[in-house]
Amino acid sequence: MPLPTAGRGSGPFARYQETVTIVRQRDGKQTRESAAALMQSDSATFPVETDLEEGDLIEKPLPTGKTKIYRVTHVTYHTQAALPAYAKRVTAAIEPAATQLAPAVLQRVEISGLHPTVSRAAGALFANGHYSRAVFEAFRAVEHAVQEATGLTESGVPLMHRVFNPQQPMIDVARHTGRNADDERKGFQFLFAGAIAGLRNPRAHGEELADTRDEALECLALASLLLRRLPHP
Repeated sequence: MPLPTAGRGSGPFARYQETVTIVRQRDGKQTRESAAALMQSDSATFPVETDLEEGDLIEKPLPTGKTKIYRVTHVTYHTQAALPAYAKRVTAAIEPAATQLAPAVLQRVEISGLHPTVSRAAGALFANGHYSRAVFEAFRAVEHAVQEATGLTESGVPLMHRVFNPQQPMIDVARHTGRNADDERKGFQFLFAGAIAGLRNPRAHGEELADTRDEALECLALASLLLRRLPHP
């Protein structure tokens, strides 16, 4: 869904809107779209039709001519039926971004032996030495694949615990039967949730981590393993 064009709105947006740029990188491509927002130091509010995801960057122009960059760490859509139309909105928790998003690299870079989704999401970044960002994008691709497979809009660790609940799995990762299958389901629930908590989230919040090439490649291999347990069209 395209991002809305920035403009003056109604209700709570009528007086406080400012124009920001939402920057997103996926599959080695970078998109930049203007949006109307109400910006605060640790949060941002957007019209309800705004397309916003965790990991997006928000560029806010300053009166000095400089640009301040924030990273989106959590997104909430307020669309309850009981809310009047003017109160429906998208809110985001934000934090100052330590570095700008790596420049878009148009060519796709294959990483031999890994799931093609990893190459699409992180191959170009990895090849250009953006190791921490490559790890983040790989596990964001894992999260997106889980959402696509289930139709859920939840994100992060709660999504993984819900989808891979060994008692009622929405995606059954087991390749064995009996007790081995039970152990497999429990283990992969923790692998999916742990990968998001321990590998993706630290690279979305705060300073960029100084991953080495080998460390990043090992993380990408885990993302590949998880993706191979998901159903594909």
